[in-house]
Amino acid sequence: MKWGIVILVGCGFVWASAAQAQSRETDLAFQAVPFREWLLEGPKAQLPWRARIFAPELSQHQRIWVRIQIEVDGNELLKRCCNGRSVALVEITDQQGRTYRNYAAQDLKEVKPGLSQYTVTLSWTVFVLPGDYQVALALYYSGREGHSLAVERLHVGSLKNDPLPESWRGLPSLEFCDPQPEGIDEYLLPGVTGRLQLSVMTRRPIRVEILENLTPYRAEQRHPTQYKDRLGVFLPILKTFGQMEVKNGSLDLTTLDFTRNRETFVQEGVKEGHVDLAGLRDALAASTTKVIDVHDIRESEQYGVFFRQEIARRLAEEKESRLEGDHALPVLIIISGMMQFGFGKPIPIAPPLGGNFVVYYLRYESLPTPSSQRTFVPLPQVQGQPQLERLEQTVDGIGEELKGLKPRVLKVHSAEGVRKAIATIVDEISRM
Repeated sequence: MKWGIVILVGCGFVWASAAQAQSRETDLAFQAVPFREWLLEGPKAQLPWRARIFAPELSQHQRIWVRIQIEVDGNELLKRCCNGRSVALVEITDQQGRTYRNYAAQDLKEVKPGLSQYTVTLSWTVFVLPGDYQVALALYYSGREGHSLAVERLHVGSLKNDPLPESWRGLPSLEFCDPQPEGIDEYLLPGVTGRLQLSVMTRRPIRVEILENLTPYRAEQRHPTQYKDRLGVFLPILKTFGQMEVKNGSLDLTTLDFTRNRETFVQEGVKEGHVDLAGLRDALAASTTKVIDVHDIRESEQYGVFFRQEIARRLAEEKESRLEGDHALPVLIIISGMMQFGFGKPIPIAPPLGGNFVVYYLRYESLPTPSSQRTFVPLPQVQGQPQLERLEQTVDGIGEELKGLKPRVLKVHSAEGVRKAIATIVDEISRM
C-alpha cells in the first residue's frame, strides 16, 4: 500500500503530497482557501468525489493506524484540464483541540485522456492514539469556484487487555506516515519519529541479539511481489524489536539470508531505539530477489547447515566471553516464518557444555495476501500453489534445529499476536 499518493494502475497520474505534515507547503495550501469558513458552513458536495475513513486497526508497527481516502473519477479531472491544480486537504483535530494537517496536489496539465477510464484514489495513513477525533476532508481546484467538504467523527478505542499498556507513553496523538516512502522504506517508515516505550531492566547483565530470517521462498524468488508483501510484515516487527531499550546490557540486530548463506544486515549496540533504517534499507536493497545470482542459490538442505553454524557460533562466542570474565547472559530472539530445510532428518543444534543462555523463537505462521487486502491467510489454506511450494512454507525447519536449545516458542499470526509475544519476552527478560 502507498501512503499519501494516488494508487492507480496503468496511468502514471500521481498527486504530489507534502514532504511533511504541518510543512510550509501545507500551510500555503490551506491559506489559499477560506478553510475555516468552509468548516463553519458545514459539509458540501459541489464537486463530485467520495470520502472514506477506514476502521482503526493495530499495525505490525505496534501502533494503531487509520487510512483516510478520497476518490475522484478521472473524467472529472479531465473536465478541468489543463490549468491550475487539484488540491485535497485533510485536517484532523484530537480531543485536546490540537490540529494536524496534510495535503496533496496535482498539476492538471498532467491529466491525460486515458484517465477517464479510472478512479483516482488518494489516501493518507496516520498513526493515532486511542481517543476521539474530528476529520475534515476537502477538495478544490485552484482558480475555480466550488469545493467539497466532509466532516466525520473518528473514535479510536483502546486495545482490549493491552499487554503493553505503557508502550505508547510519550507518543503524539497523531502522526502522518510521511514523507511518502518508496521501496523498502514503505515498510520501515523512516519519516515516523515516534518511538515505542519497551524498557527492559534486569538484575543481571544481558546481551540481547535479534536474528530475523528474511530468506525469500523459492516461489518468492519467481514472484518478487510476494516477497515484498512478506517484508511488509517482517520489517516492522524487526523495527519494533529494535526499539527495546536494554537498561543493563546491549541489543544487536541481524538479518539472515539462507539463500546466500550470509548476514545481510548487522547493527551492534542499538541505543534508545535508534535502528539504522538507512543501513537496513541499503543492505536489503542489495539483496532483493531481483539480484539473486544463480551461483549464490543454495539447496534447502544447506539452509540448515548455515543456520546451525550461525547459532552455534554465537553460543560459542558467548561461552568464550564468559571465560574471559564477561557474565552477560546471552538472549537470542529468532524471528522467522516456517521454512523447510530439505527432506533429510533434522540435526538439532547441540547446546555448548556448561552454556547458560536463553532462546526465544517468534514463529510467524501466516503469509500476507496481496497488500491491497491487508488481511492474512493461514498457510494450510493458501490456494493456487503446487504442493512442494506449500510444503516449504509449512515445515518448520528452524523449530526442528532449535529443539536441543529448548527455545521458548511463540506462535503468532497477526499484529495482535506479535504484541502479546513482545510483551511476554519483555516481561520474562526483565525478571532475569
